[in-house]
Amino acid sequence: MSMLRPTWIEIDLTAITYNVSLVRKRIGPDVQLFAVVKSHGFGCGPALAARAALAGGADALAVGDAGDAEDIRAAGIEAPILLYASTTPDVAAQVAALNVIVTIHDVESLQAFANQATPVEAFMKAEVGLGRLGVLEEDWQTVFDTARASNSLNLTGIYTHLNAPDDPDWIKEQIVVFDRACAAAESQGFKNLTQMVASSHVVLGYEELCYNAVNPGRFLFGLVEGKWAEIDIAKPVMSSIKSRVIQTKMFAPGDIVGFLGPKPLSRSTRLAILPIGFGDGFNHLPPLGEALVKGQRVPILARRGIEHTVIDVTEVPDVKVGSEAVFLGSQGNESIGPDELAAWVGLPVLELLPRLARTLPKIYLE
Repeated sequence: MSMLRPTWIEIDLTAITYNVSLVRKRIGPDVQLFAVVKSHGFGCGPALAARAALAGGADALAVGDAGDAEDIRAAGIEAPILLYASTTPDVAAQVAALNVIVTIHDVESLQAFANQATPVEAFMKAEVGLGRLGVLEEDWQTVFDTARASNSLNLTGIYTHLNAPDDPDWIKEQIVVFDRACAAAESQGFKNLTQMVASSHVVLGYEELCYNAVNPGRFLFGLVEGKWAEIDIAKPVMSSIKSRVIQTKMFAPGDIVGFLGPKPLSRSTRLAILPIGFGDGFNHLPPLGEALVKGQRVPILARRGIEHTVIDVTEVPDVKVGSEAVFLGSQGNESIGPDELAAWVGLPVLELLPRLARTLPKIYLE
């Protein structure tokens, strides 16, 4: 392997395929599986992630950025794509041209897509309690009336995102509202709609809420945490983060190393510099945690630079320019897992790993 900047994240696309297959086993063959590959495929690349998900048994895809849908279509992938609400009404024509299932999340988006000259398939997102995006109950009838009267808008589904999966009672209250939306649609003549509320946590914890479609995302990328990660064991997709030493430097007792502070060193200290920093998505200020070098844990020192990290390799023999350091993953008998790394950085795994995957050079494992 030769890289101009010897820093990279390793992406295991086969893990996406495996994780999708786990969901398929949970939900059975008759429930549609919309694999969520939003945020540039959680940093892994939307088209590559989409292809891996479809190989695992996904029926369709879901994204939160029209640009991701463009990338997937440009790769020749023809599977249905649900575009979550993410655009303004003035670009409805361009969105409709992407051949995606659009989201009706309010009256403005409804009118914009209903007025298109070409057919548009749409799901209505119902507001049931999350409070972020979704058609309010008072406007459901307007959606049904407009869709029925439109020559272009084809309403084929209703979905929502549930709030607080840790609170079963609150989930039940939200489901009452969702069921009311589905019943209202059916009473207005909209039969056989796709009905979907089950993102990753709901798929794992509420089997009865799979309806006829589910849309997991974080589970497919091995990004669930806590008790949810114990229900079904997903493989990590962002499997390793590595860099190589570009310099080592020895300091004697009494030397002052500026970025470590004004206090003289109390012992001989050997430092190694790695070309990876907070510009790649890590944190700037301590605590910075540890890295693995030659199979041993070593501390990360001082403040992290925008493009450099300094480690103390005094206790590790034979470290030289080109030696590999691991920030996530295994080396020898040691390993650093996602939870440990996220705790050092002070961010949830769901936030940290996709950020690093999006910014770091990627190596895709076979």
